[in-house]
Amino acid sequence: MERFALLIVLFAALATPLITARFHLTRMPTAISEIIMGIIIGKTGLNIVQPDASLQYISSLGVIMLIFLGGMEIDFSLLEPKKDKDTFSPLGTSIWGFVSVLLMSVILSTLLYATGIFNEFVLAVILFSTIALGVIISLLKEVGLLSTNYGQTILLTSAFGEFIPLLALTVYSAVKQQNYLSVFGLPVIFIIAIILLRRFNRIYIFFEGIDKSTTQLDIRLAFFLIFILVTFAEQIGAENILGAFLAGAVMKLLKPKADTEEKLSSMGYGFFIPVFFITTGVNLNLRTLLTNKQALILIPVFFIAFILSKMLVYVAFRKKFGKRYSAAATIVTSTTITLVLPILQVGRNLKLITTAQSGAITLAAIITCLIGPILFNKIINGGQKETNQ
Repeated sequence: MERFALLIVLFAALATPLITARFHLTRMPTAISEIIMGIIIGKTGLNIVQPDASLQYISSLGVIMLIFLGGMEIDFSLLEPKKDKDTFSPLGTSIWGFVSVLLMSVILSTLLYATGIFNEFVLAVILFSTIALGVIISLLKEVGLLSTNYGQTILLTSAFGEFIPLLALTVYSAVKQQNYLSVFGLPVIFIIAIILLRRFNRIYIFFEGIDKSTTQLDIRLAFFLIFILVTFAEQIGAENILGAFLAGAVMKLLKPKADTEEKLSSMGYGFFIPVFFITTGVNLNLRTLLTNKQALILIPVFFIAFILSKMLVYVAFRKKFGKRYSAAATIVTSTTITLVLPILQVGRNLKLITTAQSGAITLAAIITCLIGPILFNKIINGGQKETNQ
């Protein structure tokens, strides 16, 4: 069935939302339902998909598109200082929120390392500090909170929870490979991103006068930004997903039209990203995992750690948003999947973790995305009178 691997995965991508709608599972994050579908048709389940080179390549493009679109989701206006001192700024609260996550991640990673449960201390810190920006954006849109101060604060906290671990992963990977030159070359990627932003900032307006339906210059520019920054990131030994994230940030700062963002989102979530998530499920071998007791224990350990690492977010949010919404923020920031998968992939490539360990941590992340949104919606729906804070 290797010849038909991509065809089967694309059919699965089409069928997944239809099945979730049929059984009224629409509140389940799309990424999770796609991973579960991959598990069903992959090594764990029916084993009808054996990923070939073309499927793996499209899957790699899927994670790049996922991180690129994550970069595009950042609202940079939130980073601007408020002129009116009485006007609430999400920046301060979100910084304290993420610092608390980082602190708890270090404490939990120390405990796992000291007990011998998980020996990769830095990798654990990076994993525990990640937040599923894409999942959280979808949830906030669904409940109508994305444009509120509360929603913007969660959004910015989640953005820190995607960018900082991504940057840390790049440095950690370089150090582990003893490629110290790439660490010093890391600022080069940011310099290139700034140059691209300044260069294209002027001509982007010019695009509107010459763009046609057959040229789609804005989309061509987006893919040029992706591949130039991904290529430079790889050339200096950094992780390609860092280049993809910066490409998304540059594209956002160019202030594209709404339909441009919609086109890119359609291409990503309509084709590349589902292939990535389904292929992740296909490669997940739960049969092997269930026979590995050491890896199996990581599922509850990492699930609890993913939650505990976000507990102090409650303290950071409580002063401004009260108990109910602080508790909801704590729960929703515990959801993590989008960045966990590429982090685990890097961990496997560096031989820091086994395939069984990677599968166990992936399952723990999946559980957070199943439980987190449900609890968040329950808390929010129980206190809608306070949503206009």
